Amino acid sequence: MQRIAGARDALGVDHGDEVSQLAQFHEGPQGHSIWEKPGSEFLSHGQRGTAYIVLAAPFHPKSMLPRLRSLLYIPATATRFMARAAQYGADAIVLDLEDAVAPAHKAQARALLAPAIAGLKGACSLFVRINAGEGLLRADTEAALSAGCDGLVIPKVESAADVLRVAALVDARGMSALHLQAIVETPLAMLRLDEIVHASPRLASVAFGGEDFATALGVPPTPRTLAMPAQAVAIAALAAGLHPVGLAGTIGNYADLAQFRELADLSRALGMRGAACIHPAQLAALHSCFGVSQEDLQQARDIVSAYQHALSRGQGAVAVAGRMVDAPIAERARRLLLDAGENA
Repeated sequence: MQRIAGARDALGVDHGDEVSQLAQFHEGPQGHSIWEKPGSEFLSHGQRGTAYIVLAAPFHPKSMLPRLRSLLYIPATATRFMARAAQYGADAIVLDLEDAVAPAHKAQARALLAPAIAGLKGACSLFVRINAGEGLLRADTEAALSAGCDGLVIPKVESAADVLRVAALVDARGMSALHLQAIVETPLAMLRLDEIVHASPRLASVAFGGEDFATALGVPPTPRTLAMPAQAVAIAALAAGLHPVGLAGTIGNYADLAQFRELADLSRALGMRGAACIHPAQLAALHSCFGVSQEDLQQARDIVSAYQHALSRGQGAVAVAGRMVDAPIAERARRLLLDAGENA
């Protein structure tokens, strides 16, 4: 069981149920999530009982999250781009309510979510990036859920509570198949990575926000300054079984595609499995760098097959195409096949 401090604030409980100090989270019957403060009582609507909350929706298995190579960000107010967005071939489209929308247009952007998602449904995974501010978070989340998005991107995450507030709103709507992605983009979040990646079973992906992180450090968003924190996010996400996305540099320079491809290559080498972009021209680089070629797949099949055959003969290593293969190399090949949807 995972202990979370301040569970009442994390859940955003506002209907009379009291959960205070220390609470426990665990999975209950049929996958329902249960928050419980053992040995305590609460008073709700005149009834006294044990202090726990059962959230209605079972959580969606992380294994069913699409392995997203690309997330194309589009401002929710950019209606003229929506008609063509489905043709771009992105693995996911993120309708942005946050940085790409001016404060005066936030309400308008929320109102545009429903027609935008209706028009794009079926083309790819559809996410909405909400605002982190207390005054906007609930309204953004409710609008995105009502519009029928596939997932929510939570910016400025600095603690487990930041994830849990959103997860509680999703649970209250009974939406079992909705994914959450947390963006790590501050030094404080970096210090709390382990807490964040284990915040909720709904959390399926963690992103590194290099632009904001560089701003917080007071440095330019270059690979020299961002490689280390980007890899830290990738390591923490993968250790928790989550899908890490992000670049160790800026996504803003969409005119220099050669430089963007180099950045994507570096980020893949650091452990990232995909990245965001702001222009359709950047998609090809992301799909190439984070995708798996047929040659790679065949090589992985050969390695797994040869290694399994070697084990059956009592051997712990085998030569495959002039390369010595032992347990770590075979496991890496097996994971590549699993990520591509093949049994290994």
